[in-house]
Amino acid sequence: MPRRQSYRRSCAHAGCGEQSFIEYTARRELDGVSPTWKCTRHAEPDRVLSADNTETTAVLTLHPRYIDAYHRGDPPKLVGYFWGPEGADKGHAGIEQGPGFLAHAKDFPPGTRLVVTARVEIPAASSDPGSST
Repeated sequence: MPRRQSYRRSCAHAGCGEQSFIEYTARRELDGVSPTWKCTRHAEPDRVLSADNTETTAVLTLHPRYIDAYHRGDPPKLVGYFWGPEGADKGHAGIEQGPGFLAHAKDFPPGTRLVVTARVEIPAASSDPGSST
């Protein structure tokens, strides 16, 4: 049985200590893996919630999903709807969910926008993030 090995890379952002570990058994599994990598804090800083960035919003739009017709000359056939970014050709399935919500695509007309906002509320008296008082 081949031995599993671990490939480790560090975040390319200066001063960051985050690391990524990729397990593999053959070198070919690493084909296409970039040695230059950034952690989510530095690759998508607006998406990561922090004391300085306490709120973020994502917008998904409902799009119709078509498949090609069975017979040449027939129009494409509507098979359902999906949630995705504005102008997307494909995206999430017909259900979008997260903590506290669930939206079935078939319940809404095309063009409906699903706006999801996440916000952290930091207690005013908190001086130590690990303390329970």
